Amino acid sequence: HGELRMGVIPTIAPFLLPAMLPRLRQQWPKLKLYLREETSQSACEALHRGQLDCVLLALPFNCGEVDSEPLFEDRLYVAYPSGEAPRGEMVDVATIDEGRLLLLEDGHCLKDHALSACNRPELRAHAAMMGTSLHTLVQMVDNGLGVTFIPAMAIEAGILEGTEVDAKPLPSESGFRRVALIWRRSSPRDSEFRMLAESLRSIVRLVIPA
Repeated sequence: HGELRMGVIPTIAPFLLPAMLPRLRQQWPKLKLYLREETSQSACEALHRGQLDCVLLALPFNCGEVDSEPLFEDRLYVAYPSGEAPRGEMVDVATIDEGRLLLLEDGHCLKDHALSACNRPELRAHAAMMGTSLHTLVQMVDNGLGVTFIPAMAIEAGILEGTEVDAKPLPSESGFRRVALIWRRSSPRDSEFRMLAESLRSIVRLVIPA
């Protein structure tokens, strides 16, 4: 019960919150949850300034002295314009054309997770970092401007509906991000956050069965 200020990064908020919040209200009717959407770096800074109590973050990300509870693994996909996706069930990272790669602007950790999964340093040097949101990137891909990375939760939430974009998963063992609830290591509400994380895990199993 009581008030809780939670930060959520933009590559999680629009895809998980609509399904998560109603169920969270049912489980915790006396909890007043205030949400703040920020990039990973800004959310971490707000957490340590005391402006946020906890953050829904994608790991790995250096957020300083924090504790965390893992919620689920979110697979990464490569999104192609219609007719450009390679054959096979998965993407060979060596075939990704760095000259056509569209990424989110700096400050979004999804970009770093995807590039790390590919293990191709030249992708960072040649990619066009211009997208302010995943929805913007999907629209650019749908119009044949290039390829991009999309997390599974966004696909589950229907981000590709109404487009002709094809998406195939990365095969790398590191081709996913770990979504977790994090909080300041010095917080006196440690036990509450762990209880909240357990509730979030059970909700996620319902809204993202895969």
